[in-house]
Amino acid sequence: MNSPNHILKQYWGFDAFRPLQLEIIESVINGRDSVALLPTGGGKSVCFQVPAIAMEGICIVISPLVALMNDQVSGLKEKGIKALSITGGLSYANLMTTLDNAIHGNYKFLYMSPERLQQEVVQNAIKQMPVNLIAIDEAHCISQWGNDFRPAYKNITILRELKPLAPFIALTATATPEVLEDTIVSLKMELPAIFKKSFVRDNLAYQVLQEDDKLYRIEQLLKNNTGNVIIYIRNRKGTVQLSEELNTLGFKSQFFHGGLPPNEKEKRLRDWKTESTPIMVATNAFGMGIDHPNVRFVIHTQLAESLESYFQEAGRAGRDGHYAQAVLIYNAYDKTVVKKQYVDSLASVADLKHIYRRLNNYFQVSYGEGAFTKHSFGFAAFCKIYKLNTLSTYNGLQALDRLGVLQLSKEFGRKSTLHFTAHNDVVLDYFAGNPLISVIGKTILRIYGGVFDSPTQINLDFVQSKTGQSIPAIEQALQKMEGQGLCTLNLQQTDASITFLLPREDDKTINTISREAKALNDKKKAQVASVLRYVEDTDTCKSIQLVTYFGETTSTPCGVCSVCTNQKTVTSKKELLILKDAILQELELANKSSRELTESLTFAESKILQVLRLLSDQGSIGIDARNCYYRT
Repeated sequence: MNSPNHILKQYWGFDAFRPLQLEIIESVINGRDSVALLPTGGGKSVCFQVPAIAMEGICIVISPLVALMNDQVSGLKEKGIKALSITGGLSYANLMTTLDNAIHGNYKFLYMSPERLQQEVVQNAIKQMPVNLIAIDEAHCISQWGNDFRPAYKNITILRELKPLAPFIALTATATPEVLEDTIVSLKMELPAIFKKSFVRDNLAYQVLQEDDKLYRIEQLLKNNTGNVIIYIRNRKGTVQLSEELNTLGFKSQFFHGGLPPNEKEKRLRDWKTESTPIMVATNAFGMGIDHPNVRFVIHTQLAESLESYFQEAGRAGRDGHYAQAVLIYNAYDKTVVKKQYVDSLASVADLKHIYRRLNNYFQVSYGEGAFTKHSFGFAAFCKIYKLNTLSTYNGLQALDRLGVLQLSKEFGRKSTLHFTAHNDVVLDYFAGNPLISVIGKTILRIYGGVFDSPTQINLDFVQSKTGQSIPAIEQALQKMEGQGLCTLNLQQTDASITFLLPREDDKTINTISREAKALNDKKKAQVASVLRYVEDTDTCKSIQLVTYFGETTSTPCGVCSVCTNQKTVTSKKELLILKDAILQELELANKSSRELTESLTFAESKILQVLRLLSDQGSIGIDARNCYYRT
């Protein structure tokens, strides 16, 4: 067996591990179940990749996102390490080839989603594999209290039966003490070694800015930026709009959301990484598993639903260890929106009973029957028939899924998407010769303004109500336009399928899970309340607020957040070092006056002037005839 240090040097080119990495690796090599709780950018993947390479056999990696899997598999292949992945859309023949390679091909890693693990053919193949380690990435997804709960993660423990001697390693960046405990229990980990790195990021400045003109504030932040930027917006339309506004102002930006075709996502990610378009305006579909060092800004323009989400997304800045900023820009209306979206729309126990009864009536399930029956499900039609609020019903169905009453297919919540790829004039000319298609097409153009810019979700029921045409007629018209090369189309014949997991017993069914349902709602309310406290508390260091939320005790202010930088003078050695680094980074690019430095940095002017004097006295910087500072 090669030593971990030798493997690290050979494949990663590093001479030493980051803090805690070697201890985690040695625990895994010794065959012990292990938990690695490391903040975003803390090097979690090395903690299972190095021991898997060191030991004979193959490591199975359970990962929640295709983008994350593809990124890690590509990285391993570039290093000359044999790795495979089983993603969606893989044909049966290719699946069998991949599994055969995993059994006989001397591969070191097999990545798959938790859903793939439920296939019998996959389980049978795993039995034959020489598995040395099972790694569960984003392990908080298994906890019902975790922000990104994913029901399929509950079935990961089948691997305990298939490979009882293989150690587990669970990895996550965002787990409160409650989530951590639930994760360990849910994975049936046996006296695991728990490794927890401090959540403090010394180089990351958490800025919270209350601002009505958000575009102006973003422009001021970015006008002197030289690295990559991620700007998060919670809806697809907003990403398109802000990206266009930034491009108009002379910035190079692109938008990114889950509705883009896979090849377009890959291209935009590549353009962003190479900094040909350094600014990415994105929904939270962007960033998971993308380990890019030179991100100088992560900017949120709306409030997140939880500090777990915010901390993970903000943590994508400054992975190279240099000064970076995580900026949250909000206004008073944002606080109203986050309450309305995530608290006011929660489904109560009474709501769950009402939705559950309506579902059983909708599918004509008899009392005492229905367990494990599967039904195609049109969400919009269901809500329309029973006059249900779509948002609270959507949340109610998600809760019923989470609590084990029913199972929603992965397609739940998806809508058909349409993207006009031909020029506007060409499309209108085509309409001129096709009256029926013209009615349908022009109605869609009026309803969905961004349909020429990117794949846009369209509600066929809504289009039907506006045009008076049947759904089949609308679908046929859209397919004709696609056949003429005017658009790309992805039709969802139904929103989802629903599988009932329990026999129908109406209120009695819901009563058995009522305590857990109330607890889930209380948890969501507490998460939103924590976000609001975070933005409203202007007296406590932002870094202290965040790490305290994750169960870490510290009383040392970071010195660089929006609270600490409002102080008049530099008060700590840590703040001094970070401010020095930030100033020298700016002067590396161009000579700048003190005023220009004050505009490009978020520190108080008095602090910048204080450190400039110190750097000048040390001979690290000089000043030219135009009163601009430069590096010596």
